[in-house]
Amino acid sequence: MRILINPTKVFGYRVGPWTLRPRGTILTPRQWRILQLRSTGLTQSQVAKRLGTSRENISIIEHRAHANVRAAKATLAAMEQLSESKELIIPSGTSIFEAVSMILLRADILRIKLRISADSVLAAIRSKCKGRIRGHHITAVVKVRISEDGAVTVK
Repeated sequence: MRILINPTKVFGYRVGPWTLRPRGTILTPRQWRILQLRSTGLTQSQVAKRLGTSRENISIIEHRAHANVRAAKATLAAMEQLSESKELIIPSGTSIFEAVSMILLRADILRIKLRISADSVLAAIRSKCKGRIRGHHITAVVKVRISEDGAVTVK
């Protein structure tokens, strides 16, 4: 038995060289195609007509694509900050155990061997942040500095 597949449709979407997107992007082929068409100056209605869908659908897909791009940019900015600074900012609402993991990871990224153990880091957080911990969560922003010699300072 031979199954015929329509090479121009995949999961109901028209495909072709225009749907190719750079490898490793976070955008779906549909989001990529819509952004391509919009970048040529087409309106959402024109894109919808060309792709055989509604303007509202194009609007939703475009909005999600831009949200994905914003998230990717924010991630890159955070990674750049990580690679430069020896100071770590732990946001409020973070578990104290997650804070310890964040500090250990930051030290690994900086290639600094800490002079104290994970248990000692946890004890330092608990002692320096007495009024800023409720249950197992930090209730205010905490700054942590990791020095070149492996010392950890919790502020």
